[in-house]
Amino acid sequence: MKALYKNPIAIILIVLAIAAYVYFEEQFPPVDLSNLDPGNVIAMLGYISVIMLIVEQFIEIFIDDPGEKEKKRCKDRIADIDKYMEDMDAPIDPMMIDPEEPLTDKEGDGKIKEEDRKIAVMVKEKKGLEERLVDHGLKRHRRTTIIAFAIGLVLSFSGLRLISGIIFSEPETEAELFKIQVTIIQSIDIVLTAGIIAGGSGRMHRLLKRIKATIGNNY
Repeated sequence: MKALYKNPIAIILIVLAIAAYVYFEEQFPPVDLSNLDPGNVIAMLGYISVIMLIVEQFIEIFIDDPGEKEKKRCKDRIADIDKYMEDMDAPIDPMMIDPEEPLTDKEGDGKIKEEDRKIAVMVKEKKGLEERLVDHGLKRHRRTTIIAFAIGLVLSFSGLRLISGIIFSEPETEAELFKIQVTIIQSIDIVLTAGIIAGGSGRMHRLLKRIKATIGNNY
């Protein structure tokens, strides 16, 4: 709720939605979902998850990753550092080194062993490489999400829609609603379906498991 209070746009949209509902309450009939079959919901979500897998494979195969070579170099260098740490008899535990802290004398003789210094440098280098890998991963994720959302929009405009397939599974349901209601639902459905496709199949699989578990507990 605190995040909602800090977002004035969300509050404005909620107020507008309430005002629109009060104004149009008698002019727009509610959507009847009493005859909705849970099996249709699971089937529609299953179809969407298959589409997600296809989109993900398409992106993985055909969309080039400009940072692939850089990521490979980072991973190879991290592997080399790890192997060096394992092979050598480290005077200090590499896991106890804070890369952000300067290396200090542990024996009190005013000298820092060269081996200790080398390990500290390697630990700092490894941390920097790991941070670069994370940055590359985030950039790749943002790029693939945008591409997946664009593909989802094209599919949605072509007729593949989640909410419409569930709500309007019975032709009588669409016939009972006003044209503007159908337009609003279809418009929201286009963006929502594209967003779900961009979200990836992993989340959809978790959602399907929860729905199946809920339905199984109720029946």
